[in-house]
Amino acid sequence: LMERTMLLSRWNFSENELYLIPSLLTDHSFVEKENFKGPRCVIDFSNSFLPNGVFQRLLCLCVAHSIRVKANDDDAPNELVMEPSLHKRCATIEFEPGCITHLLEDEYAQSITISVENDEFAGKCIRVVQAMLRK
Repeated sequence: LMERTMLLSRWNFSENELYLIPSLLTDHSFVEKENFKGPRCVIDFSNSFLPNGVFQRLLCLCVAHSIRVKANDDDAPNELVMEPSLHKRCATIEFEPGCITHLLEDEYAQSITISVENDEFAGKCIRVVQAMLRK
């Protein structure tokens, strides 16, 4: 049930069967938007509000997408994408090989910033994240 409602995601980046529960992540790391490399997209909720749990659900969807890409590579299924770095308000996830994406939730500005390091993947990656936010 929690997986269907996007409150948790399988964590297939180790030998053990683990799950990601984003609401339990700590806020030990914080990245400023200015430190992001590559093209950036800001999804602005300031005219209304950023609902609680949207960023956490987005993390589950992004990790699930990364795991699907990892599982679809027959040549090197365990070495295709790097393990995500996740924190309560920011994350670095490799969506597919070479497509490193940074996500940042700004509660004060009521926004989510998406930054893609590789310009070649920027349009596709941002469209994927926007589609995830519509779920």
